[in-house]
Amino acid sequence: MDCDIVRDLMPGYIDSVLSETGSSMVREHLEHCMECGQLYADMKESVHNDSTPVEQAALDGFQKIHRRTKRLKMAAVMGGLLAAAFLTAVFLKVFVFGSLLRAHTVRVTDSTYNEQTGSLTIRGYIDAAGHISRIKWKENPSIGDRVDLFVYAAETLPFGDREKNFSVTIPDMKGKKLYVIGSDYDHNKVYDWKNDHWELMRDLESEIYHRVGSDWNTQKTMLWPDSGIQTVDGVDGIMYSVSFLIGEDAYYQRIGDTYVTYGEMETGDYEIWISLKEPHQIRLYDKETGKFQKM
Repeated sequence: MDCDIVRDLMPGYIDSVLSETGSSMVREHLEHCMECGQLYADMKESVHNDSTPVEQAALDGFQKIHRRTKRLKMAAVMGGLLAAAFLTAVFLKVFVFGSLLRAHTVRVTDSTYNEQTGSLTIRGYIDAAGHISRIKWKENPSIGDRVDLFVYAAETLPFGDREKNFSVTIPDMKGKKLYVIGSDYDHNKVYDWKNDHWELMRDLESEIYHRVGSDWNTQKTMLWPDSGIQTVDGVDGIMYSVSFLIGEDAYYQRIGDTYVTYGEMETGDYEIWISLKEPHQIRLYDKETGKFQKM
């Protein structure tokens, strides 16, 4: 900035009545110009010495009003920014990101498991107002063979998307269950790999009864498949717990994958692992030693 312009602005700079931009430009010039810097020091000292108490009081009052006005302007700007941010957040929540739906409003009409990739594709629709805004899923950390699905719906703008149908592919669903999780903490199981492969599960259990439990009383011996897929020496399989009913009149009934027992039950001290693919490998797992024994 030219020295003449700085010297013209200097009284206002000394009285702190310049704008922030003007003050910044004068301040930067004074840092690099020794002559203007000396003139500024002399003028400031002269103003301080020549001012009467009344003039100084008036100047101090003006500066105080100027500072208060700046603070009010800053507060108004900040208030406007906060209000704009709040309205933007509300708009995004209602019309873009949406809210988590209740589990019973998510209708799954079809599920297809890919044997080669292990992925699961599910299709369906939402029985709720608005449109689907996003879908996400994650493995449940407390249950190893469970994946939780979350479906969100947002309000629909007059010119916006009204899509209510969905199709989503979830990877790595081998041996797992899929649950829709709702906003009211309810959940709904929409897929179970073991139920989808009931013929395989039936064959595996028959193989165990034939090769391990040839002397078992099938009316008093129950096989409980553990959760998920367990890999032994690079081979995928399922681990089964074994339970025995005690007593002459003891027996059980099986409804789907649920047992209803009559009589006392005793759990075996070993588990049985069987490979998924033929020829089926079978190994006994000793709970006490933690080691597998080949059959």
